[in-house]
Amino acid sequence: MKGSIRQRGKSWQLQVYVPGLDGKPRRYYESVGGRKSDAQRRLRELLSSLDKGVTIPSGKLILAEHLHNWLEGYVATNCSPRTYDGYSSIIERHLIPSLGSVQLKNLTPQQIQAYYSKMRGKLSDRTIHHQHRVLSQSLKYAVRQGFLGRNPCELVDPPSPKRKLMRTLERSEVEILLSVAEDSPYYEIIYTAISTGLRQAELLGLRWRDISLDVCSISVSRVLYRRRGRSEFKLPKTSHSSRSVAMTPKLALFLRDYRAQRAALYKQTGRELG
Repeated sequence: MKGSIRQRGKSWQLQVYVPGLDGKPRRYYESVGGRKSDAQRRLRELLSSLDKGVTIPSGKLILAEHLHNWLEGYVATNCSPRTYDGYSSIIERHLIPSLGSVQLKNLTPQQIQAYYSKMRGKLSDRTIHHQHRVLSQSLKYAVRQGFLGRNPCELVDPPSPKRKLMRTLERSEVEILLSVAEDSPYYEIIYTAISTGLRQAELLGLRWRDISLDVCSISVSRVLYRRRGRSEFKLPKTSHSSRSVAMTPKLALFLRDYRAQRAALYKQTGRELG
C-alpha cells in the first residue's frame, strides 16, 4: 500500500490508494490538522488498516451518519430494546445536534472535550458521562470497522458523576408510610417492597406461582417494563437478576391472608389465581 502527504495551507492532505469495488485502485484523501508528525501517524494508521483488510469508507462520512449506522447495525442487533431506546435518545437529542456534522475522520478529542465543558452548565455530570459512554462505544465500533485508527474518546476526560448516597427509611418512617398507604389499592405491593427490597419492575412482574409461601421464598423470573407507551413482560436483564429472594415469616403470613382474599374474590367471578 502506498500513501503520500502534502501541505495544504494550515493542514496536511493524505493520499492513499485503496482497492475499489471493481478491483481497481482508487485515491482516498483525508485532511489532518496539527503538525506533520500527526499527519504521518494518521497515514501509518490508514496503511496499517488497509494491510489488515479493513475498509476505509468512501465519501465524507459524518458522525451523524456513523451514529445511525451503529445504532441500527449493531445496537439494534446486540442490545435490548430498552437499551436501544436510551442510546437513540442520547444520540438524537444531544450528540447529533452538537457534533453530528463533523466528519468522522476529523473528530478530535479537543472537540469532544469542548462539548462536555459546554454542557456542564446545562446537564448533570452523570448525564454527560452517559453520553460519553455511548459516544465512546460507537467510536470503538468505528475503529473495529477500520473507519478510524484510534478512538478519540480515549484521550478525553469526561466529568465524573458524584456518587449518590442511598438512604433507607427509618423504622418510624416505614410505620408512617404503611399507615398512610393502608387504604391504598397498592398497600400489598408497598408492604412487599419494604419487606423484600425488590425493584418496581420485579414487583410488578410477580405471579402467585412465583411465591412459595411454604418455604418463604420469592422467585424473580420476569419483570414488567414500559416502552414507548406499552407495558410488556420480559426476562430479567442478567442471569444474576433472576434469583430467589427470602421472605420473612411475617411477610409470608401477610401474603397468605392476601392470597385467600383474592382467591375468594376471583371465585365469585369464576376466575382462578395465576
